[in-house]
Amino acid sequence: QGPELLSHSCRARAQGRSFLGMELSGFNVNHGFCEALVRGLRCGFLGVEDYRRLGTSDTLDDMRSALEETDYGTFLQDEPSPLLVSTISKKCYEKLADEFRYVKAQTVEPLTTFMDFIAREKMIDNVCMIIQGALNHKAPVEMQEKIHPLGIFENMKTIMSETFDVQGGFEDVYRIFLVDTPIGPYFEEYLKEADDKREGGIETSQVGGILTKQDLEMMKAALKKAWLEDFHNYCQGLGGTTAEVMGHMLKMEADFRVLLVTLNALNTNLSTEQKLQERNSLYPNFGYLYPEGTKELRKVWNETTIRAALDPPNYAKYLQLFDQVKQFYDAERSEGAGRGVAGIQSIEDLIYAECVQMYEMAFEQQYHFGVFYAWVKLREQEIRNIRWAGDMIILNKKDEIDTTVVKIFQPRA
Repeated sequence: QGPELLSHSCRARAQGRSFLGMELSGFNVNHGFCEALVRGLRCGFLGVEDYRRLGTSDTLDDMRSALEETDYGTFLQDEPSPLLVSTISKKCYEKLADEFRYVKAQTVEPLTTFMDFIAREKMIDNVCMIIQGALNHKAPVEMQEKIHPLGIFENMKTIMSETFDVQGGFEDVYRIFLVDTPIGPYFEEYLKEADDKREGGIETSQVGGILTKQDLEMMKAALKKAWLEDFHNYCQGLGGTTAEVMGHMLKMEADFRVLLVTLNALNTNLSTEQKLQERNSLYPNFGYLYPEGTKELRKVWNETTIRAALDPPNYAKYLQLFDQVKQFYDAERSEGAGRGVAGIQSIEDLIYAECVQMYEMAFEQQYHFGVFYAWVKLREQEIRNIRWAGDMIILNKKDEIDTTVVKIFQPRA
């Protein structure tokens, strides 16, 4: 039996190496060029010296000059002075969207669909914003400046045209969202759940009536949760290193989403008994907290119960995050100005920093789609950094730029 067992072990190792070889060679044939593009774009992130130059800018025009020395180049050269922070941010997102579309144009399946999933998150932002405007009797064209370039979809030009009557064409708006966008299934599922609490059965003409009675921030959170679960299932179906790397990143994001919803609900009516169910419906059905940790967090309603739910040793990282932001929530409760107190950070600030480290690590492995997702997320963080720097320049608080931005791919000691 000894030689047979040895032979079986050798065959198993050989099969494993063979499968790995097929994965690597197949990946390079189909997706190697696109991965090389994104790994090349990694070199374009702002470095220590770039942030130092931003910190010495006295005006936004100085900031424009500082950015011209980076990979952003002359992307602001056609913008008149005086510049606005919102203009700089918008042009940064447009540059990201152009690069994203260029990379996507080189892809083949299943990477094309993977990148579609990345864009869907921004489609949700755009759809929710247009609906909010429609309910407030604002024409979609008035919100053109706030549209996220990554979330533009087919037929959006129809809605955003000056001749489109948002009130007269209310049904057309929802038909486009439900039928002509990839997020239609998420939107339809949300409407069904909302309508189930009433009569049941949805007609396009009833959608407006349903939404006027909904909290649109809750709707956005529900749509993002559905997207995250769908994206996770898709990545797991891909298998291999992509399932491993993306599985880890999306599980962490799911856990962070649970913490965000739980902590941000502390000082709202969501923490009352009758609203707990609505809060809990926003918890994703996967993650490192799921199912045991999520089950305990569904019961929490104050600081003490949160600490008890996060007490197990495997949740120590999340408990540490909570301890770090406790001051923020205490200050917000007492003064409503937690962010205004020096040294106090919200859970969002700390999660951004944690996520940057996680996305950076995705570049340490090869032959997987996680680098595409990580690249987009890191670029979004960089744009938040640039916007923050611009705000600090306007407020004459340049000294705070270097200590508050979340730097990306910094030299390691």
